[in-house]
Amino acid sequence: MKRLACMLCGLFLSWALAATAAEPARDPSRDVFLQTIGMLAGQGLVLGHEALEGLYARYEKRLVSRENAERALADQARYADWVLAAFKDRLMGRLAEQEKKDLALLIGFYEVQRQAVEALAVYVRMGGAKNRENVEAQLERLAAIIRQISLGGGPS
Repeated sequence: MKRLACMLCGLFLSWALAATAAEPARDPSRDVFLQTIGMLAGQGLVLGHEALEGLYARYEKRLVSRENAERALADQARYADWVLAAFKDRLMGRLAEQEKKDLALLIGFYEVQRQAVEALAVYVRMGGAKNRENVEAQLERLAAIIRQISLGGGPS
């Protein structure tokens, strides 16, 4: 998991550094700000995926009740919604064009994470093989995003 977090941080650090190279007269505190956002967003994406997979495994083994699973999923959904709102409503309007493109990519990652949360919530509420398959597909989509991100921006 540390490797994944480092890879995500590398992507977002390179995002901030590329923006710096394109605009030489930038404020250094802005670069630190963007790097911090990138590192925390990458960490949140990895930890969110780990939490979802763990909750799914515990629920499947009947180690967590339906009520506790629903509560945990509601918390994860609120967190994903909060991150998406902050990125879309607060941060997007303050960025340069290239930074907006990079943030849009990150928003897409969090939207996939939100879809995985919702798929697991449906499975917990309704059960069923089809819903289980959807959960597994959504978790794999999220895992694929995480796997493809590396320091160089390509497959690891």
